[in-house]
Amino acid sequence: MADNSDPRFIIKETTGGTGSSAIRKIRLYIVEEQEILQQAYKAAFPSELTIEIVGISGDVNIEVIVGILSATHPDAVILGTKMLKPSTITQLETIREKFPSIGIILLSTLFDIQGIKQLREFTKKSSKGCAFLLKHSIDRIGQLTQVVNAVTEGQVILDSVVMEGLIGAGEAKTAFLKELTHRELEVLSWMAKGYRNGTIAEVLCVDPKTIERHINAIYSKLNMVTDSKHPRVHSIMLYLKATGQLPYGDCGES
Repeated sequence: MADNSDPRFIIKETTGGTGSSAIRKIRLYIVEEQEILQQAYKAAFPSELTIEIVGISGDVNIEVIVGILSATHPDAVILGTKMLKPSTITQLETIREKFPSIGIILLSTLFDIQGIKQLREFTKKSSKGCAFLLKHSIDRIGQLTQVVNAVTEGQVILDSVVMEGLIGAGEAKTAFLKELTHRELEVLSWMAKGYRNGTIAEVLCVDPKTIERHINAIYSKLNMVTDSKHPRVHSIMLYLKATGQLPYGDCGES
């Protein structure tokens, strides 16, 4: 079973009835530039009961990828790259356009500013069934299995470092979110997923009063002391806009 204790990842799992026959297998195709990681996936994923690997390749040619996806019909695809750059986002856009129902997981070692800016634009147009993570944030295969399950359910997962990069690349109106600490951004991301304070405390393994202090700090730093807007809702809206998950104009401006 996947480890649900890591706060960086979605905690929702695929469940079924009793017995292995009740487990729905998710068909997964993997494109990975690094051969050592290809071998690691081949060795690790067979132990995951909810995952069925339909192919692993190191060929990042988008025409080849599209051809294989058309032939294998996976539920999710992992695209592993050394550097997140504009050409990588172009690949994601092609996959999303041709296979709108496939969950997409991008694993990258590094990213440049242009790549992160294009990723932000991609999240605006493709706000469901996506995950963007740095490779070093994956410690166990169970974590990656959780991510695969989540994207096939239409969820969006952002690595905390990628999230900070998206905020930094955003509009001036939301750039001040960079004043939040790493933990405050983490709490705000869980708030944006609709979780209550008590649930966030359980996920992050802290006391509920600690979450309340983080939230109050968020409100203070974002100058949420106002009678005209609900501070929690307004903070979440700013976060979603800053990370590209909600374009400006969808809701009232601040």
